[in-house]
Amino acid sequence: MKFAYPDILFLLWVVVIAAGFIIYGIKKQKKIIQKFASKSALYSIAPELSFKRKWIKGLLLIFALLFLSIAMAGPLIGFRWEKIEQKGVDIMIALDCSRSMLCQDIKPSRLKRAKREIYDLLKIIQSDRTGLVAFAGQAILQCPLTLDHNAFNIFLDVLAPDYLPVGGTDIAGAITTCINSFETDIDSSKAIILITDGEETADNSVIEAAKQAAKAGIKIFCIGVGAKDGAPVPDQNGGFKKDHNGNMIISKVDKKGLQKLALIGNGKYVQSVTGDMDLNEIYYKGIRENMEKKTLKSFRQKVWENRYQWLLFPCILLLFAEIIISSKKKTDNFLIILVSLIIVFATNSGISYAGVINSINIGSDVKQGIKAFKEQNYKKAEKKFIDAQLKDPNNGKHYYNIGTAAYKNKDYDSALKNFKKAMETKDQKLKHKALFNIGDTQYRSGDLEQSIKTFEALLKEHPLDKLAKENLKFIKKKLLEKKKQKGKKKQKKNKKNKDKNKDKDKNKNKDKDKQQDKHQEKNKQQQKKENKAEKPKQGQKKKKKKEKSGKQNMLNRLSDKPGKAMMQTLQRQQVKKDW
Repeated sequence: MKFAYPDILFLLWVVVIAAGFIIYGIKKQKKIIQKFASKSALYSIAPELSFKRKWIKGLLLIFALLFLSIAMAGPLIGFRWEKIEQKGVDIMIALDCSRSMLCQDIKPSRLKRAKREIYDLLKIIQSDRTGLVAFAGQAILQCPLTLDHNAFNIFLDVLAPDYLPVGGTDIAGAITTCINSFETDIDSSKAIILITDGEETADNSVIEAAKQAAKAGIKIFCIGVGAKDGAPVPDQNGGFKKDHNGNMIISKVDKKGLQKLALIGNGKYVQSVTGDMDLNEIYYKGIRENMEKKTLKSFRQKVWENRYQWLLFPCILLLFAEIIISSKKKTDNFLIILVSLIIVFATNSGISYAGVINSINIGSDVKQGIKAFKEQNYKKAEKKFIDAQLKDPNNGKHYYNIGTAAYKNKDYDSALKNFKKAMETKDQKLKHKALFNIGDTQYRSGDLEQSIKTFEALLKEHPLDKLAKENLKFIKKKLLEKKKQKGKKKQKKNKKNKDKNKDKDKNKNKDKDKQQDKHQEKNKQQQKKENKAEKPKQGQKKKKKKEKSGKQNMLNRLSDKPGKAMMQTLQRQQVKKDW
């Protein structure tokens, strides 16, 4: 045996102190009365007084407090195996580690501020796996997807511009590395959080990488780091970086490019100016609310049973007995009978009362669910009924309640599943209700034929169910009306198709006539042209000869320097940016 809340066991010292006060009080009272009168005189003065009863009442109170303190500690006796599914989203964080991230327009620097925001993000992430890609001129997988956030922090701490071998900002490479870092054998929702301060300085295509991510169902959330006016880039040799013309390099955020990137990646763009990255907003509103959480890990877990009711029930009985027992002797027979009745009731109805207590343990969720259901807050009701079902998975009534809430919330798929699970119970009344609701749900979801079969099966077992008979007639009537409407629609379509075919035939005949007329006119024009071309002028022949001679002269020019005409002209190429 162990305890759910072992710290509460310190209340046993309170029980010991209370027992000391009770014992001291009874003894003190007895001494005072003995000083006041002798035993014989006391019997004549107060014949109903009994110290035995006071000792009984005191002991009942002490044991009641003892049971109560142990029950509050939550004694765990026995266990069951429960399947646990860990659901979440896979998130890859791509962090820009180029030299421009050392700019101090955001204090203490862009990179340090970004790291702090990522630390804060990991504190609120619970069941989602996170990975880290560091990039500058090249991108590397710094930390694969993991649920161990302490290990993630170790990989994040060491990142700096000098950590990566190539300078620059290869955003396309970062996105591609993130895509390749996701596990393909796990069907999970995936997202990329790209934190950068500048435009793409590599030769790769960012748009193509974003389109590749979109095809794979991966969302891209972009965070642009830096002030609007930009800031000079610190040089590793001191001062600020300058270009080949001697001008100081100012690092600015490519807002339009990142917005376009987020749009293609079905994500969101956030501009960080004061250092607030809005990672909380991106995580809660962009990822948790809009992305489906899927099973990342499933395992069996030993769940201990809290048996506090085994001690709480005798505690209540002892307190009740202590209250009704009087210190006077007149009520002897009445008290003996009453206490014996309580003991008999407790021993004979222990199992049924344990069930009541167990239902009380779950009943708080059930009561809240019923309250929410009456208030027409069906989502909350469904959630509370699910909580109750998790505590008592073999109780078919919880599945029935969940199905009813889902039905009211118009989630008919979930309602059908839970009503079918409720059918597995041995309770015939519950089976009857669940089967009735299955037929009703099938009708609501548009499956009229299956609904008719369900109600027919129900009436075979319960032929006196009037509501089932009425529903069956109504659904059959609806099915006939639906079939008639389909027949009418088919007739209308056939008529429309016939009319269209007639119109097409008419149009084809008209087109044929027009084509024949055009063909005749073309033949006439060609005959006229042929008659004119039979007598060519001498001047035209001379022109053709001159053109031929001109072409020969152009070709002869290549004979002086063979291959020169195919040589490419060299252009001055720009050096890749290393910030």
